[in-house]
Amino acid sequence: MLFTDYPNAIARIQRQILDTDQHLIGLTEGVKIFEAEIDKAIAFDTSLKNEAQRKARRIELQQTDGNSYAASRLLRETKEKREILAIELELLRNQFAILKLEKREAIARLEVELA
Repeated sequence: MLFTDYPNAIARIQRQILDTDQHLIGLTEGVKIFEAEIDKAIAFDTSLKNEAQRKARRIELQQTDGNSYAASRLLRETKEKREILAIELELLRNQFAILKLEKREAIARLEVELA
């Protein structure tokens, strides 16, 4: 990659991270809605007598609700994607910083030669 390509590449990944963050917000809200629906079902289930039964029922509902499971899985995958993008962004920033230092060193050498 050329020295001049780094700012655009960095900006592109920053936009991807922003888009992913916005997607994460929506996914998180969706998962919270599913959790609230499960909590509501448990709260109105009079057959559950204690906390252990409520906890077991919560796990059962989470496992049997395909939408809840899919939303949770997608949320985890999207968080992982965001972390990968963050690593890629940091790598590009570090590579750009190294290139800038190399350019400064080359300029300094030229100045010493000319002096």
